[in-house]
Amino acid sequence: MSFTAEDLTEVTFGNAPIGRRGYAKHEVDDFVRRIAKTIADEDDLTAAEVHHVMFSKPLIGKRGYDEREVDDFLDVVEAQLADLSGRRVPSVPGARAAGEATSARAPRPSASGSTFDPESASRPSPESGEAAERLH
Repeated sequence: MSFTAEDLTEVTFGNAPIGRRGYAKHEVDDFVRRIAKTIADEDDLTAAEVHHVMFSKPLIGKRGYDEREVDDFLDVVEAQLADLSGRRVPSVPGARAAGEATSARAPRPSASGSTFDPESASRPSPESGEAAERLH
């Protein structure tokens, strides 16, 4: 779903459920107006800014907008802005499957508590150039 600047003037959100404070209404409304200006090429809001926006909680005793409704709306807007700019927000990769592990687990520390054995550590030889590369 794509929004136009006119669509965004009519966006409404429900109140947060009883027992939850939700997002401060005036902050969300200001941000939606900024999104509308961006869609109308009057502002330069980015998909990353939409992704990372944070809203305050309303005063104690007041209910703001339902966080889930606002977050779902912002997800759609973020995708639209990413499409407009040609820059998609990279997705976070999932966990590796057992067969994709790159190496075995590291050995457990010895009973003495020492995890580093200086005698078994390999030192680069000066002829190999490894020591010089580390210094630069």
